[in-house]
Amino acid sequence: MNNKKKGISLVLIATLFWGMMGVTSRTLANAGINSMSISFFRCLIAAIGFSIFLFIFNKNAFKIDLKGIIVSALYGIVTFGLSFTTFNIAVERVPIAVATVLMFTNPIWVTIFNAIFFKEKITAKKAIVILLAITGCILISNIFGVGFENLDIIGLLIGLSTGVLFALQLVIPRFFDGKYSKDSMLIYGFIASAIVLAFFTDFSGVNKAITTDTQPIFVVLNILSIGVLSTFIANIAYVKSTDYIDSGIASVLVALEPVLGSLFAYLVYGETLTALQLLGGLIIVFAAIWLARSSN
Repeated sequence: MNNKKKGISLVLIATLFWGMMGVTSRTLANAGINSMSISFFRCLIAAIGFSIFLFIFNKNAFKIDLKGIIVSALYGIVTFGLSFTTFNIAVERVPIAVATVLMFTNPIWVTIFNAIFFKEKITAKKAIVILLAITGCILISNIFGVGFENLDIIGLLIGLSTGVLFALQLVIPRFFDGKYSKDSMLIYGFIASAIVLAFFTDFSGVNKAITTDTQPIFVVLNILSIGVLSTFIANIAYVKSTDYIDSGIASVLVALEPVLGSLFAYLVYGETLTALQLLGGLIIVFAAIWLARSSN
């Protein structure tokens, strides 16, 4: 297999596992596991898996000063612990496809943050992309279908905040370029977020959800799925894919994530979107792809 095929295969694996995330989160919530508990297991499993990975391939990532540990911890708590939790809450309140597409607005937020913090110019093309994204968000909210008074405003805002928090995963490390490696920030970020979330995790509720469910193994498998597949392997596969293909190509392929998320939501829960919501989703995906291509 040549390098291009390796890169494409890796990013498609990441996209597939990220696409499964909404259905898995909804399934665990239906089993009685709350949002923070789901986030805890995601961070814990990712921390364990990533620690093993770095111990084998990059032990130097563990070498970091106290300030670096504190910075990485805060980074992880905000961008992992909080973003995972907001996504879980969004999936509980709005259709999975809507939550997934709102999360996919993160490239637009990256552009805005880069303009604010790093004085990167917002070109006419980027401004058009941002306007397209706003239009897409309005359409996918289904405001024209249910009316403003019937919208789950909180659910939509939480879903949108997931996109903001995911964008910060890319923006925050730029403040520390040359000081701390991305691997160091990731591993200590996952560890810190797991520790903090442990204080808010309903362990008795998780135990009850597993032991009283008619299919306890199914619940455990979903916990492992969202932790191992959708968090650890997906992130490793995506980062590794950029060793073989251009990050712009990877970004375009990741646009399949909301498509797969919508497909899984339809197959498992029978969720459908209106024509205007589908149009809104397509506009957001198109805007993100256009932005990724123009940035590279």
